[in-house]
Amino acid sequence: MTAESRIHPLPGTGAHLVSGADGRHRVRLRTGRLTLLDAPPDGLVAAIESGPDGDAADYLHRLTEEVRTREAEDASRRWPTARRAVCLLGSDPILDELGGALATWGAAVTRLDADEEPPQDAALVIAYADDARGRRRWPHHDLLPRRGVAWLRAHRDGECVLIEPVALDGDDPTSVQVATRRVAASSAPTATEAWHRAAPTASAPVDDATRVLVLGRLLQIAAAWAQDDPSLDRLRTTLWKLVPALGAVTEHTVLAYPAAPERVIR
Repeated sequence: MTAESRIHPLPGTGAHLVSGADGRHRVRLRTGRLTLLDAPPDGLVAAIESGPDGDAADYLHRLTEEVRTREAEDASRRWPTARRAVCLLGSDPILDELGGALATWGAAVTRLDADEEPPQDAALVIAYADDARGRRRWPHHDLLPRRGVAWLRAHRDGECVLIEPVALDGDDPTSVQVATRRVAASSAPTATEAWHRAAPTASAPVDDATRVLVLGRLLQIAAAWAQDDPSLDRLRTTLWKLVPALGAVTEHTVLAYPAAPERVIR
């Protein structure tokens, strides 16, 4: 008769001890990885169920400490210490939720109004604006990547939401360049530029579906930056657009362009 499989939480960790029908013990880590235990004592399961004793107590202690070390290493990979300082600029409630999500994953979040200056120790600055007024200092903040600060921008465009390419250095598209590219690509450039410069605040807050999609995208980009993920190459040139009225999400390539040469007056 086949023995019954049993699962026990490993005390003091997020892992579980899985005793399979084959009689072997494995630890299922929080990452989902299953690791076979090397020669565990016979009383290991009893030690977990009713309290450690004897050899099982020593083994369980060493096992718990090893799992905690692995969990700490996983957490440091998810959000490295050197990139913990994240600054959020803006007053929209969506930033409240974003700040909570980032903190859950290990970021140290500072929240400031749109007109304030990010702290000198910020490693990543994320701005969210509801209207043209909320973007008025973005050209100033476009200089952040030149001193090694990552710069990520999102804003409502009427009922739509745009998340601009994340800028990591001076060669990445700035907010000014993104706006210029959009005007140049428009079939009605004059109207597009006028709207960008003076668009009013949307009449209603974002709906639940829009909020979830925007938060997910911002968290995805921030985590990719924190982990120096290969996807950053694409995210540095991708403008993300959500049109709630159509339920449509599209991505558009936006490249930086060189600054115009200084004019020489003769």
